[in-house]
Amino acid sequence: MSNLLDYIDWRGDLSFEADRWNEIDALVMATVCYNNFPDAALPGARWSVRELAAMEPAAQADSQRAADRVALLSRMARSNRFGGLLLRDFVNEVDMARNIQFSAVTADCPDGSVFVAFRGTDSTLVGWKEDFMMTFETPVPAQTAAAGYLQRVAGAATGPVRVAGHSKGGNLAVYAAMNADEAAQARLEAIYSFDGPGLDEASIRSAGYARVKDRIRSFVPQASIVGLLLAYHPDYTVVKSSAVGGIGQHDTITWQVQGPRFLEAEQVNRGSEAIDQALHEWLRQCSPDQRRVFVNTLFDILESTNATQLSDMRRNLRASATSILEATRRVDPATGRMIWDLLGRFVQIGAGSLLELLGRKPEGGGPGQN
Repeated sequence: MSNLLDYIDWRGDLSFEADRWNEIDALVMATVCYNNFPDAALPGARWSVRELAAMEPAAQADSQRAADRVALLSRMARSNRFGGLLLRDFVNEVDMARNIQFSAVTADCPDGSVFVAFRGTDSTLVGWKEDFMMTFETPVPAQTAAAGYLQRVAGAATGPVRVAGHSKGGNLAVYAAMNADEAAQARLEAIYSFDGPGLDEASIRSAGYARVKDRIRSFVPQASIVGLLLAYHPDYTVVKSSAVGGIGQHDTITWQVQGPRFLEAEQVNRGSEAIDQALHEWLRQCSPDQRRVFVNTLFDILESTNATQLSDMRRNLRASATSILEATRRVDPATGRMIWDLLGRFVQIGAGSLLELLGRKPEGGGPGQN
């Protein structure tokens, strides 16, 4: 089975003039933006992919994915297709006080077009909290930042503009596109969301969304969890993945490609459908204020572990689980049960083996026991 790294090996010799942008190129950009490019943040500076790769920027070091993303940048740098792309305006803002985790980068392309890539959720707790805030609040801080970023780039562009993102970055790409002014929207050629959460109903009904809807390209893996999260998700294409576990398929390096296209499946699997139905039922039953209380309580509990990143929790699994258990005892039983239920899914997404430990709760406690 072939993935993004293979794609660059096979087709990296083809320039964009010889072979136009395609959906795999968009996923390459949505994935490589997880690397940090500090020099691309200098005002007015533009750095080629080759130059940035030579500087060996560090990826978000939370898992094997970090090494894969650095490897992707290295292969891009060696290719004719991506090596000459000029990256600029790199932004990376993480602020717990403001509940924001936002990162983006812009590429100036040889064909005169511009590509904007929004990073998805990183390993920080504040990043995940902002994701869950989408269940009761629009816009969240990252959405506001994304809309302003794309407006600046598209408003100043003279050629076509493409925008993409993976995970939360996919949501940001769509939200930013629908909130750009009509002149900027006219330059948008394609909007790619890769396993990105959907939008709230008010956004879907907006005039801005209607103007860009036909250019949205949404993709999810067979065992999607993140892309089916929240109150609404647009029509999507299902992509095959080499990963066996559901959350492993969220990693774009596992997505299968054939030439310039994804290998497609007919539908998501039953497990994804079940999670989708459960989350949507929860959203239907809870008012926005109830969701706000729940999310704030959940992340207050997670922060009681003194962790700022999911990797902190992984390094001391038993202490983290004990802290979470003690904190859930201080909330009402219904909220406690809901937290343990959603925490299991949350941990699958970001903390891996902690799920197993939480399933073997420390002696003397359990979900909803006070």
